[in-house]
Amino acid sequence: MPDAPPRFSLVIATMGRPSVLGDTLASAARSDPPPAEVIVVDGDESGSAEPVARSAGARYERSAPGLTVQRNAGLEAARGDVVVFVDDDTELDPGLFAELAAAYRDPEVLGATGPVVDRDLRRFGNMRSRWRRLLPGGGREGSLTRYGYPRRVQDETRGRDVEYMLGGLMTARREAALQVRFDEHLDGYGLLEDEDFSYRLSRLGRIRFVPAASVAHRNVGAARKREREFNRMAVVNRAYLFRKNFRRTLLARLQFAMLVGVLVVHRAVNGEWSGVRGLLEGSAEAWRARH
Repeated sequence: MPDAPPRFSLVIATMGRPSVLGDTLASAARSDPPPAEVIVVDGDESGSAEPVARSAGARYERSAPGLTVQRNAGLEAARGDVVVFVDDDTELDPGLFAELAAAYRDPEVLGATGPVVDRDLRRFGNMRSRWRRLLPGGGREGSLTRYGYPRRVQDETRGRDVEYMLGGLMTARREAALQVRFDEHLDGYGLLEDEDFSYRLSRLGRIRFVPAASVAHRNVGAARKREREFNRMAVVNRAYLFRKNFRRTLLARLQFAMLVGVLVVHRAVNGEWSGVRGLLEGSAEAWRARH
């Protein structure tokens, strides 16, 4: 039946946060319509997520830890037409899957996303800040600059084609996602895997930003508690993706260096001195690995 909505596989990677996961699964259960299946991929060798997942009626999978590894495991286990990736500290809007189904009626659409409402924004220069428009490198809202930095969508009331999706809500047709997959070479837990995956998916077909398809990111994660390592990974992984996906012209390299400088100032203004140290350490590491 050509107008039948796609079957959605909801994939949630988690590690050592069963109570947080339980809240996310409860929000998924309130979806109308619900996904065809929910898959929990646990990176905790103790299997801490298993009781919560099974009590919620989700399929339970174990894998090695790491966001890219776990999301690939969920992708391989999925049986739906469209795979939906969310974080384990996410609250899904009840109408999420209905809105996504409407977007996927267009056969040219390979991916779809929507607003990710972040509940823990920095006081200055956060992802909603219009100051980001001043960064060089070209690109419209929803695209990536010539050195691979995302131009965040500021006007979330208008549907549009985009080149990246936030990890809190990434969806893709399963066959296209299997072709792209997540890059398991990314350092650490796989920071920036969302930008890499969605940008490469956008080279194959259209990704739509759907204003009514939203989730809330509760930000239960302890990124702020690991500021130094988080910021080190941010530079190392962003440099890796720049080399991998974009032309390293002299202008692009200079603008990438300027970006790191802006990030250092941003962390300092917000009083994140451990983050400043991590950025500097990551810059030195990325410089050594540039060839």
